[in-house]
Amino acid sequence: MEFHQIRHFVAVVETGSFTKGAQREAVSQPAISASIAKLEAEIGVRLLDRRRSSVVPTLAGVRLLEIGKTMLLLGNSVKAELRALTGPDILRLGVLLSLSSGQVSELLASFRRSYPHVTIEVFDGPCGQLLDLLADGQLDAILTISDNDSTKLVTRVLFEEPYVLAVPSRHRFALRQSVSLVELDNEPFVLRTRCECYRNVTEALDRHGVRIRVVYRTDQDDRAFALVAAGIGIAFTPAHFEVPGVTQVPVADFEVKRTIALRWLADRNDDYLHDLARFADSHPWTPSSRLPRTLAEQDRGSAPRT
Repeated sequence: MEFHQIRHFVAVVETGSFTKGAQREAVSQPAISASIAKLEAEIGVRLLDRRRSSVVPTLAGVRLLEIGKTMLLLGNSVKAELRALTGPDILRLGVLLSLSSGQVSELLASFRRSYPHVTIEVFDGPCGQLLDLLADGQLDAILTISDNDSTKLVTRVLFEEPYVLAVPSRHRFALRQSVSLVELDNEPFVLRTRCECYRNVTEALDRHGVRIRVVYRTDQDDRAFALVAAGIGIAFTPAHFEVPGVTQVPVADFEVKRTIALRWLADRNDDYLHDLARFADSHPWTPSSRLPRTLAEQDRGSAPRT
């Protein structure tokens, strides 16, 4: 029994799929299947019930899952203590500029509490720049938009969110279930110049013959939200932000979404990357209480991603 076999087993159980488990561990599906088959042969019991719809652990598998997680945590702890004797571990993380500072800082603070010996260096940037720095080896991982265009990257999807309309809490739209694009004609707008959906917004407004009044342009999201809260204008923003004095309202005929993921090079096999991925995966990026009403209604009946 080897650590990588335990890690592969845990990944398959937690994702419910050999394919997703292989993606999570950055190995091929045949490799992870062979790894677990070898583990079952060595132990002499069947660990997984391979159903058509999903993979679930047997009674023995459930017990191994509990023990295996403990083993992996203990192994990581031993490695960390030994590494600390030779110097600090550094994890270089790139963060998309349009991610909420509060959400990112909460994630990093939680990770540091469990791994106080790891020094985290953070670099902010747009998606393209982060991908370039990752490819050049200047970053270990990036929190950014997932485009699924590279087989060289491991992509751990964290959450999907729509773009919504941010309005002052006392605005006439604030109590609405949703608004339509034509209702935005001649509205004062705070334009987020780093917005990834800028082109989509412009094209959608043009198709509907809507003309907005841009009263402020800024590449800083905190300033944009402050101006919205102050009643200077309204803005298109990703849905995961939570700002006092600002209400998010879905736009019924603007269905652009983005998918946020943690990404790293497939040839990296760093325990800290996998640990950070687990922290990021369980982080409450978009609790259901914070989602726009229409999105929560669409997802009703299925377990929300947290």
